[in-house]
Amino acid sequence: MPTRVWPEARLALVGALRLARGDRGGLACFDRSLDGFWRSFGAAVIGYPLYLLLLAMRVTVAEWERAGGFVIVTVETIAYVIGWVAFPLIMLTVTRLIGRAHRYFDFMVPYNWSQVPQSALFVLVGLGTGSGAPDAAPAHAIEAVAAVAVLVYEWFIARVALDTTAAAAALIVVIDLILGVLVSNIAGSLY
Repeated sequence: MPTRVWPEARLALVGALRLARGDRGGLACFDRSLDGFWRSFGAAVIGYPLYLLLLAMRVTVAEWERAGGFVIVTVETIAYVIGWVAFPLIMLTVTRLIGRAHRYFDFMVPYNWSQVPQSALFVLVGLGTGSGAPDAAPAHAIEAVAAVAVLVYEWFIARVALDTTAAAAALIVVIDLILGVLVSNIAGSLY
């Protein structure tokens, strides 16, 4: 990312963390213009190393040995890019359907930047629960709590950024979840 983008990225990440605390004032930290929208994809660049760490935690040793690192990283990188492109495209239609097309950038910019703290949370949870403890139940509980927290976080962003109903925000979270599972399952089936 160009050096001039770092101050905007820093402010956007502050905004993302404020939104994570339930502070709707965090929206003021984002450039929600067309240019800000395009720059918000810098979050994909920042989040990519975190994605690779999550990938290393998720893929089994047998999968690494069978398919090889190059194939897995290539497939998963393509899936990463598809996820980053597909959701904004889907949201063009969804925001029109719920009558919030005029707030598309108001949602997409914070949503994009929110992916960085979400990924960081999952890396921390993965590092904390991947210690090989004999009882996996606490690890699964921590992972479930983190997943629910992220879903609530995304719901809150949709609710306040789109200034929409709770149900419409929930629909957006479900769409994002289904897309993520679909892309992940297709990518995983390729190695």
